Amino acid sequence: MSAFKEYDAQTGITTTVHHIDDADRMVIQKSYDSKPFLDRAAEMRAQTEGQRWGEMRHVGFIPMAELATMMRQDGTIDNKRAMAWLRANPAMATFSKALK
Repeated sequence: MSAFKEYDAQTGITTTVHHIDDADRMVIQKSYDSKPFLDRAAEMRAQTEGQRWGEMRHVGFIPMAELATMMRQDGTIDNKRAMAWLRANPAMATFSKALK
């Protein structure tokens, strides 16, 4: 079995294409490395500790695969579902007050 790998640093997604020799088939595998985003979220939480809400506030990182499930028919994001996801995954939050 041979494989080709490609990493997208913007999304953290690694795409691996596996060629299965004996069956002349290919399998596409996508994996997500959340460590860089978890590290950055922790850093941003520490920097914003004690701050108040402002007009615009970055509140967290949501992986693209998860975000896609939160799309509404009009093309916008369902903010309630996004906030529920962040509350269920607090390590991805960048502003602690958003979790309350």
